[in-house]
Amino acid sequence: MIAAQVVGGIAFLCGVLAFLQKDDLKFRYGMVTFCFIMAVHFFMMDAMVAAIGVTINGVRAFVSIKTQSRWVMWVFISLLIAMTVPQLSAPIEALTIIGSAAGTWALFSLEGVKMRSVILFNSCCWFTHNLWLGSIGGSLVEGTFIIANLATIYGLYSRPETNKQT
Repeated sequence: MIAAQVVGGIAFLCGVLAFLQKDDLKFRYGMVTFCFIMAVHFFMMDAMVAAIGVTINGVRAFVSIKTQSRWVMWVFISLLIAMTVPQLSAPIEALTIIGSAAGTWALFSLEGVKMRSVILFNSCCWFTHNLWLGSIGGSLVEGTFIIANLATIYGLYSRPETNKQT
């Protein structure tokens, strides 16, 4: 259990750095790194729905750098549902699926403040799940993501109108 929390701490550092990025490309690359480290954390916690979901999220974040295709977006949402729903053992685990599906839509459809606002919803879903799971590292990660993302959204929203992507 301690080793899983150490891995969660490493993911925490990577994730915070990602959410502090105002550049969308750097944000997406940071999310790729965070997701794969977090997948190891969830696997170590024996949380298979979360491990599968966050692995798909990592691949999705990488692919979203290369394409914004709606077709690809729907492939990822379908893959997420097909691979995680059969693994559900408690209703609260569905929050990770709902949040991840919303995050997928955001990464393929939105930019700037709008994208980060939907990612904020995703973080709230994961935060609730991680509290339930008892994942200290995961809960701290998502709680920090919520705060960091709110700060970044505020910073982006506060920029002059010509620089906003809303």
